[in-house]
Amino acid sequence: MSILLCLKNWWFGRRDTSSVFDAEIGSDVPIRSAEQDELRRASFAERIAVILSELSLDEGRVFAVRGAWGAGKSSLKNLIIEQLKARRDGTTWLEFNPWQWGDGDIITKALFEQIADKLGGPFSPGARKRAAKFRRYGAVLTGSGAALKATGGNSQLISQILANASVVTLAASIGWDLPTVATIAGAFAVASLLVPLFGRALLHFGRDIWSEPLDKIRASLEASLRELKQPLVVFVDDIDRLEPQEIRLLVRQIKVNANLPNIAFVLLFQPSIVESALDPIANGKGEEFLKKIVQAHFDLPAVPRSTVYGILTKELDRLVGQHATTENGFEEVRWGNALVGVIQPFIKNLRDARRYLSSVSIHIPLHVGKKVLEVNIIDFLTLEALRVFEPQFHGALFGEQDLLLQRGRFRGEHERDARHTRLQALLLEVSEANRPTVETTVKLLFPRAESALGGMEYDEDWASSWSASKRVCSFRFFGRYFELQTASGDISENEFNDLLEVTNDEDLLRVSLESIEHRGLLPSLAARLDEAVSRLPTESAETLLPAMFEVAQKLASHDGESFASPWTSAWRAISWYIDRLPEETRGDLTLMSLSKTGALSVGAIVIYLNDPSAQKRQSRIEPKLDKKTVDLLKEEWLRQIRERAKDAQGMLSEGDLGYYLYRWQDYAGSLAEPRDWVQTTIENDQHFIQFVSQLMSSGTSHTIGDLVSSRIDMISWETVDQFIGADYAAKRLAKLSTSDLSPRQERAIAALERSLQEGARDEGATADQSLTEAISRNKTL
Repeated sequence: MSILLCLKNWWFGRRDTSSVFDAEIGSDVPIRSAEQDELRRASFAERIAVILSELSLDEGRVFAVRGAWGAGKSSLKNLIIEQLKARRDGTTWLEFNPWQWGDGDIITKALFEQIADKLGGPFSPGARKRAAKFRRYGAVLTGSGAALKATGGNSQLISQILANASVVTLAASIGWDLPTVATIAGAFAVASLLVPLFGRALLHFGRDIWSEPLDKIRASLEASLRELKQPLVVFVDDIDRLEPQEIRLLVRQIKVNANLPNIAFVLLFQPSIVESALDPIANGKGEEFLKKIVQAHFDLPAVPRSTVYGILTKELDRLVGQHATTENGFEEVRWGNALVGVIQPFIKNLRDARRYLSSVSIHIPLHVGKKVLEVNIIDFLTLEALRVFEPQFHGALFGEQDLLLQRGRFRGEHERDARHTRLQALLLEVSEANRPTVETTVKLLFPRAESALGGMEYDEDWASSWSASKRVCSFRFFGRYFELQTASGDISENEFNDLLEVTNDEDLLRVSLESIEHRGLLPSLAARLDEAVSRLPTESAETLLPAMFEVAQKLASHDGESFASPWTSAWRAISWYIDRLPEETRGDLTLMSLSKTGALSVGAIVIYLNDPSAQKRQSRIEPKLDKKTVDLLKEEWLRQIRERAKDAQGMLSEGDLGYYLYRWQDYAGSLAEPRDWVQTTIENDQHFIQFVSQLMSSGTSHTIGDLVSSRIDMISWETVDQFIGADYAAKRLAKLSTSDLSPRQERAIAALERSLQEGARDEGATADQSLTEAISRNKTL
């Protein structure tokens, strides 16, 4: 089957396969009938069946079905048996199981017993069961005879037994008199003589004839075999799965019993394994030794790899074809690269294909949601090949996330060399034969690791597209392929899709977002909105854009802000979504969203991104809103901040208060308005402490040699001086009561002290005496 046809079948043959998953697990079993014969071996099996059934054997003969491990020897055996069943010439057969054997005598008896089972007679299992019953009955009766005899000679004991059983009363009621008891005793006495004799007869009929010498048993079986009109075919399968010493033991027994009349042994094995096992007893010439035992061979017909690949692709289509959609990352060219470059090279025979398909059947349901997969279908199928054929390497991948994903900026040739060395060490875990295929797999799955293997260089700009396709090379999706579930704190793909479907219904969207927030998944949702902004429906902008404003505002934070923070993902998704909206409506929708939600942090960042005068000259950000809309947004922002400022306590609770003050100054065109509000508000000591706490931002510091980072709390001296006044802040600190402060407030006061001290030093001045007193008094904070 050509690759194009495979792809066509994959794409157009999709159907619901949820009911076949369990049926495919562990499906590496031989076929049972010609209807299942996809390798077209039925005619070959028929020819062998004809040969075996038409033999006329005064002495036995040994045949061999030879083939590589997993090439279909057991399947061919089943096809031969099917043909023997269909014949009406009386040919019989049995399958001999070598796994149950022990030492030589037991092996031989096991072989003879199974032959006897086919032939019937005194050695058959049915006869053995009847004999065993005779022995049990005989033992009971011979043991009962002595008791009966003793009882028959003791009239007093008989009378006592009958009395205890109330039989005397019964006898009297029907007219018996007590002397009749003596008659009963006489009957017991006669029985005491007859029962043991009968028991001994049963013991004789039930004797274990299998305890006879083997030569006597063999002679009896030979007599039965010579009466057969057609040969008895004995199939001995799975010889190449035995231990070497067990193989030698088996071959000896076959050799010893090969001359039984009208028996044809058919041995199924891989030649190299059996010959190697026979080398120690054949002076290293196991192949020659085997030739003396086996008279003829039936070698398995060769199977073209293309046939196996066709079966593999057909079964994959049946199992997971319904998931070959763009929503699950399916791309025809990339799938072709994965199938031909990675999966097929691992598949040597049909057994390999079955093992792989079984693994797919086991693991695909763990990623199936209501509508889409939680992973990329191509990456999943590729990784399953590693799981099956290079499990040690597959297991090592999860611990090498930093090497495979290589997040962060490339730092030159030295880093590339170091990555190459680490990847080569990882590849040493792979068998030498599979190493080129595994290297191809790494390049296919982890593009950023490709450069260390001599391939292309990929930068961070690719990250969003990889994540949108649910690729394993995405930081957010990497763990799902190995943990086999959505990571804790992450939103599933199916829940995200459900959210997109209700974006045009304000009530349903609110309920969905409340559920996500309640479970602490807003950061994950922000990342998903950022990565999948191209999927956000523009026709739902009237309800979706305000909702995105609200989500982003709840994540607003400028503490240790980074390019990958939830807050950054949230406002970036909004900016890109606005860019997708029609130009004639995007301005009104953005203004409506700010007015409706009061999301001041979001409004400020949207204004910044679209106000060329607020950005540096070298900025490449292209405004998405016109100047008129930006001016209207500033007016709305000022209206809301002035309204909010009327509630001092509420305003002090805003987590982004410091950021608001600077935007207030920018949009109002003067520092006076925000400064006046601050001065009025902080006259109260509690408000002063709250305000200082809101000015504090936190980050981390890492010193060379330390294994962990330490937290750093900071307050900008410029912010303090601009809105409070450095001198005034120092005086307030000197008079401030520091009892009953929360931990955050204590850290904020300490950060303010450091800020004022460092600011004074930078200004070339000496700290005010009041500041010195404050620091001395609060040094324990």
